[in-house]
Amino acid sequence: MSANYTIHHVRGHHLRFDQRETIAIVYNDNLRLPPGRRKSQNQLARELGLPKSTFSREISRGRCDNPTIFAGRTLWEYSEHKAQDSVDEGNRNKGCPMKVTNRMALRLQELILRGGCSPNHARETMVAEGFDMPHTRTIYNHIEHGDIGICHGQTPYHPKARRKRQEKPRRSYRNPRGLSIECRPEAVDGRARLGHWEMDTVVSAQGGRGGLLVLTERKTRYSLIEKIKAVSQDEIVAAIRRLVRRDDLGPVHSITTDNGGEFANHGELRKAMRRVNRFLKVYYTHAYAAWEKGSVENVNRHIRRFFPKGTKFNLVSRNRIKELQNFINSIPRASLKGKSANESFLLVR
Repeated sequence: MSANYTIHHVRGHHLRFDQRETIAIVYNDNLRLPPGRRKSQNQLARELGLPKSTFSREISRGRCDNPTIFAGRTLWEYSEHKAQDSVDEGNRNKGCPMKVTNRMALRLQELILRGGCSPNHARETMVAEGFDMPHTRTIYNHIEHGDIGICHGQTPYHPKARRKRQEKPRRSYRNPRGLSIECRPEAVDGRARLGHWEMDTVVSAQGGRGGLLVLTERKTRYSLIEKIKAVSQDEIVAAIRRLVRRDDLGPVHSITTDNGGEFANHGELRKAMRRVNRFLKVYYTHAYAAWEKGSVENVNRHIRRFFPKGTKFNLVSRNRIKELQNFINSIPRASLKGKSANESFLLVR
């Protein structure tokens, strides 16, 4: 080539129109040369500074529909306008760009698939790291379409459908000496005051020993998880005494729990709490109404993400339980305006 037509192409970037004009000049002039002096596409690509595959695709994209007759020969020339129109048409049809970049997707995979975070927790973590993150709903939409490497069913709030076992219904009796949740003041439902707790247990696998006692404060969603040797009344009372002795609970005005046999002795529960509140109220939910203590049930769901059914808690160390407690309390929550339970509990305690 007599003139310097080298294209300074950056690998991974699209060709510009002025670069396509250069390709048109070089390629069409080469077509008009006699067959003996004509250069191959590989030679032209090398002289232009383009990858051979890029040059070949570009020629196929811009080849004219009608041939040109030159010196008695039929030539299929390259048109930069046709190539540009083809690229523009493709850009119009591919829709708006993804709001989740490849770098964001890799970090989301690390936090959700390996870190056990929910999409919202992962988003808040990445915002703190300096990422310009889209809304949580956008992340869920990408997960539904499977285009960021995370599939439906791999996140905490997209559980796979499970077939429920058909069990014979059993009759449940309310604790006759305890207070029904119907007696609980309406102010407790409003979550305006610190010190109203919900309580439940997470049982070990069949054949295993021990379990977990879980308490959740309704206002701040702050949770305490205490390992117990057995799901029994004595162990529940002993665990509560340990929490009171360590001053982990803070203020306690009421406890709402279910009608499990381990919680039946509400008198001993009140004695164990005498140090923090001599007038503690223990309320019992209706039978088969887990939503009446939904805060602690939500914590149980988080626990089962890391310790699924079948876990033998007697083989789980207390350090791992405390690590899980800290993880759950550090999750940013929409109900707390983006704050974690740790931040909210320490702020109002």
